[in-house]
Amino acid sequence: MIGRSLKVRILLSFLAIISALSLSIALLGFYVIKKDIMDIAQRTVKNDLSFAREVYRQETKSIENTIRFAALRFFPRDEVLENNAETLKIQLNEIRKAEGLDVLTLVNKDGRVIVRSRNPSIIGDEQKSDEVVSKVLSEKRAIGATTIVSMAELAKEGQGLVEQAYIKFIATPKAKPTEEIEQTSGMMIKAGAPVFDHNGNITGVLYGGNLLNRNYGIVDRVKKIVYQETKYNGKDIGTVTIFQKDLRISTNVKSADGKRAIGTRVSQEVYDQVLGQGRLWVNSAFVVNDWYKTSYEPIKNINGQIIGMLYVGTLEQPFNDIARNTLLIFLAIIVAATFLAVAISFVLAARISRPLTNLLDATAKLSTGELGHTIETETSVKELNKLAVSFNEMSKQLEERDSNLKLSNEMLAELNKRYIDLIGFVSHELKGILATVVMNVCSVQESLLGPINEKQKKALDGATRSLDYLTATVKKFLNLGKIEKGDLEVKKTTVRLKKCVFDITIISQLPAAARKNMTIRNEIDVDLCVEADMELMQIAATNLIANAIKHGRDYGNIVLSSKIFENIGEIEVYNDSEPIRQEDKEKLFKRFSRLDTPVNRNVKGTGLGLFITKQIIEKHGGKIWVEPRKNGNSFIFQLAI
Repeated sequence: MIGRSLKVRILLSFLAIISALSLSIALLGFYVIKKDIMDIAQRTVKNDLSFAREVYRQETKSIENTIRFAALRFFPRDEVLENNAETLKIQLNEIRKAEGLDVLTLVNKDGRVIVRSRNPSIIGDEQKSDEVVSKVLSEKRAIGATTIVSMAELAKEGQGLVEQAYIKFIATPKAKPTEEIEQTSGMMIKAGAPVFDHNGNITGVLYGGNLLNRNYGIVDRVKKIVYQETKYNGKDIGTVTIFQKDLRISTNVKSADGKRAIGTRVSQEVYDQVLGQGRLWVNSAFVVNDWYKTSYEPIKNINGQIIGMLYVGTLEQPFNDIARNTLLIFLAIIVAATFLAVAISFVLAARISRPLTNLLDATAKLSTGELGHTIETETSVKELNKLAVSFNEMSKQLEERDSNLKLSNEMLAELNKRYIDLIGFVSHELKGILATVVMNVCSVQESLLGPINEKQKKALDGATRSLDYLTATVKKFLNLGKIEKGDLEVKKTTVRLKKCVFDITIISQLPAAARKNMTIRNEIDVDLCVEADMELMQIAATNLIANAIKHGRDYGNIVLSSKIFENIGEIEVYNDSEPIRQEDKEKLFKRFSRLDTPVNRNVKGTGLGLFITKQIIEKHGGKIWVEPRKNGNSFIFQLAI
């Protein structure tokens, strides 16, 4: 571009900028539109999975409640369990039918079958190995869970269950290779409840449940509520499936012939993550014959073993179409705007080039520090004339402001230095004097210099408390001086917060808490460790606990607790007190700031404790805040672990 006129340069610059912006906006638009729409779809399907999970959980809970209430009807059953099997069989069968259960069976405390409501001819066989029955007998309470039931057990439970559970594998694209060709066992939501005698002893267990194989109640209920039977190009926009391992046993996914895709299997990629690793899958997946935005999560049995999966999916094609159509409109707007910008650039380049050259030169001089430089204000362009006048005024003002700022900065620097030096000098001087005074007062108070009477002791107690407050104040000013000078160094080590910080701090604060009859409970996790400067953390802990005592209610509680997140440790210091107003929250952590409330007016303080604490926490890379509670306030901080 060397040797070209300013007009050409401006024009080429405009064109380059327009081209770069157009391309950047086009690429960014494509990315944002595609990503946002797909992210919305993925978040939606993840929420749909949460709803499906809740429906599944409610179904399990409903069966558990049904079994528990039914078991109460057999209380007590000392004689009934021995003599009235036929009566029990009739009652159980009526309950099973009324509640819509596939299975309802009564066993004795040794795990042997007394009555099967659906197949009364098979009794006396051992059921103690059943995981639900075993759990009920060991924990003596009602329990509901999902479990795998073998073909042999299904045959014992009743006619038709074996046929309902049997599923032949159907070849599915992208599925994990397997030599299995059929599934004979079934997956059942099963619940059991103990039956007690007059003395509260278990005399048996009543269990029942529903076989999920080819049972479409849960999946169709979720689909109807969430997707409302909506279709897109003839396809269901949303589908729901329950898997036994990787096999569809209950689904409204349709195969090519329009039937439910029972017997088809999940892709190997999903299999490895959900069944193999026990992790949630939230991504696109090929479902039988189309792509869906999907979400899968493992279904576990009562022992925490993965036995199946719960799936929801939203057809991906509608979102792809929305993204494509939106992008086309977006590109059309960009193209039109580009052509318009190019046309305008030709006009602007011609009108701006001549007077703009002078302005550019003047701007260059200004940028190099030649403040006060002015340019000619008479040109052929009215707007540029105004710009020149404004530039000249700005140049003069900048010159004046620069002079004033230099003078102000010099004065402020000197004042700040005096302020910091004064804080350090006074604090260090007072520290030595206070040490001597405290030692002498304590010597008199402990009768080391001769006996004292009760009035003298009370006066010395008051003096000691005042000296303690003054000592704490001096320490705060010393810490403030370090902060102001930038000398607050953090020497990180692995610190056990409960033992090495808060236990020590609590001991030092117990006398102050005792004077207000306050109770301090340290519930911090003993194993919680952070990378921090132990001395600085003790200062922060002292400030927080002293603040809690100072502003807490008499006879109130102070509770220290902790939470552990991923790579983050959180400490909460709660005290019973007047909840802080929202508008006052930001004032708490400012230097020399104190809240103007009736309670605080009677409490001594410098307004430095929380400011210093905040500086220490932030110096460690953490954060601290306050949260009002119903009957008090919680000061919470987080640090990396």
